[in-house]
Amino acid sequence: MEYYIIGIGIIVFFLVVGIIDRFRKEKALLAEVKKKFGVAVNEEINHDRYESMKAYLNSLPERDTDIDSITWNDLDMDRIFIRLNHTCSAIGEEVLFAWLNKPESGAAELTKREHLIDLFEHDEDARVKTGRALLRMGKMRRISVYDYMMRLHSVRVEGNLKHYLGLAAYAAGFVIMGLGYSGPGMGVIFATALYNLASYLSRKGQIGPFLDVVSYIARWITAVEKLTGELSGIQNETLQEELKKLKSDADVLKPFARGAVILSPSDPTGGGLGELFMEYFRMLTHIDLIRFNNIYRLFTDRQDELNRMFAGTGLLDASRAVASYRTSIGKYCIPVLHDTPMHTLKTEGIGHVLIEEPVANSIAADRPVLLTGSNASGKSTFLKTLAVNAILAQTIHTVLAAKYEADYFHILSSMALRDDIITKESYYIVEIRSLKRIMDASEGNGSVLCFVDEVLRGTNTAERIAASSRILRYLAERKALVFAATHDLELTSLLADVYDNYHFSEQVKEDIVVFDYRLKPGKATSRNALKLLQMMEYPQQITDEANKAVETFMNTGEWK
Repeated sequence: MEYYIIGIGIIVFFLVVGIIDRFRKEKALLAEVKKKFGVAVNEEINHDRYESMKAYLNSLPERDTDIDSITWNDLDMDRIFIRLNHTCSAIGEEVLFAWLNKPESGAAELTKREHLIDLFEHDEDARVKTGRALLRMGKMRRISVYDYMMRLHSVRVEGNLKHYLGLAAYAAGFVIMGLGYSGPGMGVIFATALYNLASYLSRKGQIGPFLDVVSYIARWITAVEKLTGELSGIQNETLQEELKKLKSDADVLKPFARGAVILSPSDPTGGGLGELFMEYFRMLTHIDLIRFNNIYRLFTDRQDELNRMFAGTGLLDASRAVASYRTSIGKYCIPVLHDTPMHTLKTEGIGHVLIEEPVANSIAADRPVLLTGSNASGKSTFLKTLAVNAILAQTIHTVLAAKYEADYFHILSSMALRDDIITKESYYIVEIRSLKRIMDASEGNGSVLCFVDEVLRGTNTAERIAASSRILRYLAERKALVFAATHDLELTSLLADVYDNYHFSEQVKEDIVVFDYRLKPGKATSRNALKLLQMMEYPQQITDEANKAVETFMNTGEWK
C-alpha cells in the first residue's frame, strides 16, 4: 500500500507543478508578445532550417514574375528575410519566405494583406491575441512543418499491440506487488521499463521529425480554435473572412487534436519540471507513440484542409510580422502600383532596408537610367535599394521611402556574379547567361524592371563597350525599365537617346575621399581610382606614371 500512496503522491505533485508551469508560461507569453512587437529582429537561421523553409514555396505554382535565384542572391535577400522575420510561428515564417519570392502582379492579394497589416499595426488587442496564439505553436529549429506534413503518408506503419503489451506488463507488475510479492513485481516493472526505453529511442529515431510535426499540428489546431474565438469581436471584414475559413477547416480537424498534451514536444516555449516528468513518462509508457499511430494517418486524409489552414494561418502571422516591421522602422510608405503598364518608377526619399541610417535619394524614371560614378560612390547600393524596395512593394506592400509609385514589375538583376567552379564556367560565360535571361524576359508582355551592375565587365574594353551598348539598347527598345551602372563613360554618349544619365560623385580632400552618396543628374566627371591607390600608399612611381598616362589619353584619345 505504501508504494501506491508514494506513487500517487508523486503523480499529484508533478500535475500541480505542471499546472503552475502552464500559468507561468502563459503570463510569459503575453509579456513576450507585447515586448517584441516593433523591435528589430536579428535572429540567425541555421542552414538546415533555411533550406527546409523552401518546402512551402516549392509547392506553389510557378509564375513568370517569381524572383529567380540570381536576383535573390544579388540582392542578399536572405538577410532581408531575416530583417523582416517578425513572425511568431513556423508556419508564418514559411509563408513570409514564400511571399518574398513571389511578388504579386495585381491588387487583390496585396489589398487583402494591407487590410490585415493595418489592423495589426493599429489594433493592440488584435495583435496581442493573435501573437499569443501563434507563439503557443512556436517555431521548428531544423525541419519544415509543411514538408513533413505533406510526407506523413511515407511513415512506416506500425501497430500499437506491443505498446499495449508494455502497459499490460506494468499493470501485472503492480498486481504482483499488491499480492505481496514486492521483489518479483518490481522486477517485472523494471524489466518492462528497460525494454520500453530501448524500443522508444529506436522508434523515436525513425519518426522523430514526424512525431514533432504531428504534435505541432495538434497545437496548431488548438491555437486556431482559440484564435477564431478570441478574435470574433474584431471589426475587420478581411480578418473575419479569413477566420471563418480557418474555423471551418479547424472544426473538421479538431477531433484529431485531442490528446495533444501527450505528444512530444508538448510545449514549444521550453520545458519545466512538469515537462521533464512528461518526457520520461512518454519514454516509459509510449503514450505519445500510441497517439501518433492512431492519428497520423487521419491527417494524411485531410491534406486539403491542412493546406488551406496553413495558408490562412501564415497569412495572419506574416501580416502581423509586417506590421511589427513597419513599427520598427517608423518611416515607410504604402506603394502606389499601376495595373496598366506605364513603364515608370517614381520614388522620393528611398533607402535600403539593411542600412540603419540610409542616405535617402529620389528619382523619377520613365525610361532607362545609366548610372556612372567613381569607385565606392554608391552606384551598386542605389541599384540594390531600388530593386529590394520594388520587391517589398509587390510582396509586403511596404517601401522604405517617403513616396513610391511604379508598375507591377517582373524584377530581375545581374550584379553579384562570379566564376562557377562547379560547371567550370568563366565569369564572362556566367555573365552573358545572366543577361540573356533578362533579354528573354523583356520579350514577354509584362513590364520588366532590371538592374545591371557593370555590363560585361568580364571582357576587354573595346568588345565590352560595343556589346554592352547594343544589349542595353535592345532592352530599352523592348520597354524594359533598366537601371545600369557602369564605369564606361562612352556609354553615356552612345545611349543618350534612350537612357537618362545620373551619377554619384565625391570630394577629394588631401589624403581623404569624401562621399555624399547623393544621386545627381548627368554623367560623372570625377575619378578616384588613382587617388585611392595613393591613399593605400602604393609606390609613387606607379601613381605618378598612371596619372600622366590618363592625362595623355584624355587629351589625345591614345594610350602611351
